[in-house]
Amino acid sequence: MLPKRVSPYPVFASRLHVYDFTPMNTDYTDSRNLARAITNAFNPFAIFTLLFAAAAFSGAGFVRGLGYLALEFLAASLVAGYVLFMRRRKKVGDFWISTRAERLVPAIFLLAAFAGLLAALYAFAAPESLFLLTLSMGLASGAVALITLLWKASAHSAVAGHSAVAGLVLFGAWGIVFAFFLPAIIWSRVYLGAHTVLQTLAGAFIGTAFALLFLA
Repeated sequence: MLPKRVSPYPVFASRLHVYDFTPMNTDYTDSRNLARAITNAFNPFAIFTLLFAAAAFSGAGFVRGLGYLALEFLAASLVAGYVLFMRRRKKVGDFWISTRAERLVPAIFLLAAFAGLLAALYAFAAPESLFLLTLSMGLASGAVALITLLWKASAHSAVAGHSAVAGLVLFGAWGIVFAFFLPAIIWSRVYLGAHTVLQTLAGAFIGTAFALLFLA
């Protein structure tokens, strides 16, 4: 009887079935990475801060504009810090709060931050355009928060839609740069599965409607 042949690579041979040698779909991976990068880079905090800064400097000059921008940074930092605190305590699943049921309390905190920012802008005699810009964005955020109690409208798209219209109304031709964010945001949110097309369009409609109502 011949001796049993032993594999020179026993561990690898015994575990070969657990390895998947199927090549990865690099196009899919690259697209997801791009969509995630767009979502993170063109997030509501970043887009509104850029728009707010442009309105502050154009309407109040450099020195006063810096002061108003500092107020906005403070409000945005409080909101971001609160969400990070909630995430640390496992009250929300991710920073953008993808789960609809987790959005109510952070939304209330966001609206309180907008109210505080509006009070500060009024107290420091901010230009009317800057005050109305902040008010319209705050009300759009409130509308999205109310709808989200029943249906997951896109906050990313609401801010991008608001900024697209507000940029054109406040700054004319060069404000079109803010319009470029909107299609990129809609694509990224849908591609990542965070929203349906209808949810992103609903968010964009809310943002544009409030911008037109208060700024046009």
